[in-house]
Amino acid sequence: MTHDLENVGRLRKKLRENLVKCADDPDVDPVHDTRTGTRRLQATLEHMVREIPASDGADPVRDAATATMKLLKKIRHEAGPVRDLDVHRNLVEKLTKRAVHPRAKEKGKDSGKREAAGLTRPDVLETTEAGLRTTSIEQQADDLDVWLKRKRSELADGFRAQAEDMASKLDKRMDELEAALKTRRVRRTRKKPAGVVALDSFARLASEMQVLDASNLHDFRKGAKKARYVAELAAQGDAQAKQVGETLKKLQDEIGDWHDWLVLAEEAHTALGDGAAELIALIEGEREQHFVAAMKTAAKLRGRLMGEWLAVARRPAARAAGSVRRSVPGHPRTAVS
Repeated sequence: MTHDLENVGRLRKKLRENLVKCADDPDVDPVHDTRTGTRRLQATLEHMVREIPASDGADPVRDAATATMKLLKKIRHEAGPVRDLDVHRNLVEKLTKRAVHPRAKEKGKDSGKREAAGLTRPDVLETTEAGLRTTSIEQQADDLDVWLKRKRSELADGFRAQAEDMASKLDKRMDELEAALKTRRVRRTRKKPAGVVALDSFARLASEMQVLDASNLHDFRKGAKKARYVAELAAQGDAQAKQVGETLKKLQDEIGDWHDWLVLAEEAHTALGDGAAELIALIEGEREQHFVAAMKTAAKLRGRLMGEWLAVARRPAARAAGSVRRSVPGHPRTAVS
C-alpha cells in the first residue's frame, strides 16, 4: 500500500493547504484548487476501494475511505458554486467585449487562472471607463455582473466561515484512512496500468449512459473527469495514461463550456428578468452553439476511447490464444504473432 499512501498523502497535503488559504481569503486560485483537489482525491479513493476484494467485507480502508469521500463532497458543495461564479463573471465580460468590439482579439488561454476567471480586471463598475459603457448590452452586462459579484461574495463568506473546520475534519478523516492503509495486509496482486484503469472507468460510464442529451450530459462530464484524474495519477511515467488523460480533458472541457453557458443563462433570467433581452439572447445563443459542439465532441471522443478500451480488452484473450497454440504439439511457432 506504499504507493497508495504516497498518492493520498500528497493530495491530502495540497487540499489542506488550499482550505487554509480559503479560511483566510477565498480568492479565485485557492477556491479553484480546493474543488479540483476534492475531485482528484475522491477519484483516487474510489479506485482504491474498487481494488479491495469483496471478500474483505467491512475492511477498515473501505470504511475510512467512504467517510473521507462524504467529507470531500461537502467541501466541494461549498467551493463549487463560488468557483462557478468566478467563471460566469468572466464569460459575461468576454461576451460583452465581443458584442461591442467584434474585431478585438481576446488573449489566449495561457494567461493564468486568475485572468481566466476574470479577477485580474477591476470590477466593471469601478473602471474609469464605466461612464463610457453606454450601449444597452454593456449596461445589461454591468447589471448582471453586479448580481453575480454579490452572489459570489455571499457564498464565499459562507465557505470562508467553514473552511478552517473542514480542514480539521479532513485531518481527522485522513489520519484514520492512512492508519488503515498502514495496517492493511498487502496482497501481491498485479495492478493494471493507470491508463487501462481510466479506460475501464470510462467504459463503465459509457455503458451506464449509452444515450446522451441535455439532461445527462453534465453527469457524463463528471464521470469522465473522474476517469481523467485516475489517468493523470501516472501520466508522467505512462504514455498511455497521458494520452487517455488528455483525451478525457478535451471531452470534459467542451462539455464544461456548454454547462457554464447553460447555468449563466439561468442566472441572467433570475437576475435581470425581462429587462435584458439583448444580453440574454446572446448568452442563449452561446449556450446552443456550445451544446452542439459538446455533443459532437462527446460522440467523437467517446468512440475513440471505447475503441482503445476494446483493443486493450482483447489483448489478454489474444495472448491466451497464442499460449494455447504454442502448447499444441506440432503447431508452427511462426503462426504466433
